[in-house]
Amino acid sequence: MHKLACPKCHEPLQKVEKTYQCSHHHCYDIAKSQYINLLLNPDKATNNPGDNKESLLCRQAHLNQGYYDIILDEVVQYIQEHHHDHMHILDLGCGEGYYTYHLKEKLNDDSVFYGLDISKNGIQMATKYTKDIYWIVGNSKNIPILDHSLDVITALFTVVNAQEIKRCLKEDGYMIHVTANNHHLIEFKELIYDEVKMKSDEFIRLPFEVVKSYDFKKKIHLKNHEDSLNLLKMTPHYYHIKKEKRHILETLGEFDVTIDIRITIYKPL
Repeated sequence: MHKLACPKCHEPLQKVEKTYQCSHHHCYDIAKSQYINLLLNPDKATNNPGDNKESLLCRQAHLNQGYYDIILDEVVQYIQEHHHDHMHILDLGCGEGYYTYHLKEKLNDDSVFYGLDISKNGIQMATKYTKDIYWIVGNSKNIPILDHSLDVITALFTVVNAQEIKRCLKEDGYMIHVTANNHHLIEFKELIYDEVKMKSDEFIRLPFEVVKSYDFKKKIHLKNHEDSLNLLKMTPHYYHIKKEKRHILETLGEFDVTIDIRITIYKPL
């Protein structure tokens, strides 16, 4: 049984023919590709929030090459080590669905999976992986999930809302938060910026109990110009390149780049 909630009143949603409805008669259509749009107008700043189509396609192309599977494997390993039956797992900021789909594939159990992103384009792409996941267009500041109903929330390189995380997780649930350290993709930064600034990560740490936290660092070898450009285009750095440095994009070929991340397991207090 799913744990979907109405984004307006947070009452349980029930499937009625081609819609989801709550007891207050708020109604949401199911798209032909089987995703559900639970993003309310007040919860979006623009008509098409989230990553644009070009960025999502580059992300899909990069991830499909397996370059970031070493990150996925770290997440999978922790969940497998703390596995129990009938888990409900939400991938927050799932984008085009690569991590969500492959997490489900690798766990290969009876868990119920949800993939949520504010980008409608991303969720439409995600439905092409599988229909056996609840793909949701929604906002992480108003997660359309019942209170204290999730066993696991994963958040890979995405902004989260601490209050919503605490509300959605079960008492014994946990969150896996993957964030970038200062030397993540440092080689790109050194090409693009006149000065690479080291920033404190204090503002992205969450006010929860830290069950486990560790840094993961590894170099990957990008095989060609296309792969290098795809990785760059799926990051905010691409959109910060000054006009006088745009020529650098043409020179990208085989490239060694550093993955430098922190993986933190949180349990809400």
